[in-house]
Amino acid sequence: MKTILRFCVLSFGLLFSIATIAQESTISGKVTSAEDGSSLPGVNVVVKGTTTGTVTDFDGNYKLSIADGNAQLVFSFIGMVTQEITVGSQTTINVSLVSDATQLSEVVVVGYGTQTKEQLTGSVAIVDPATLEMMPTASFQSALQGSSTGLQVVTNDGAPGAAISVRVRGIGS
Repeated sequence: MKTILRFCVLSFGLLFSIATIAQESTISGKVTSAEDGSSLPGVNVVVKGTTTGTVTDFDGNYKLSIADGNAQLVFSFIGMVTQEITVGSQTTINVSLVSDATQLSEVVVVGYGTQTKEQLTGSVAIVDPATLEMMPTASFQSALQGSSTGLQVVTNDGAPGAAISVRVRGIGS
């Protein structure tokens, strides 16, 4: 009987120590912009080398469970420099991301997504904001008329303040 009792106590102790070693820790924190300290919603927070990750909420907060204390968290956001931080024994990691202006100049927004300049096969027109400011028009939509090939600005009604339609390449496209 004593042998069975010793075996049960030993087994329980062994299982308890394994469960203690394999515990996951929860890491939380807030991601902000380094320029103005505003919260950044939609920042990707991923454990490096895995598919485990999350996205920050509207207030820039995140919460992530990790199994390894030596893991590195990768914080990435469009227009910001990617940052890697080793977790260690920390449970709260607040991050300030710095903007990366060069990354924004290489992206072109098209129809249903984005492409880099190298991938783009069509024509791209850039309208300089300074030129639009100099135009003596009632609205910026009217100032766009004639600034780019294939761009039409049409008023739906002749009344002052009527809605304006901006069409690129005509009605059918």
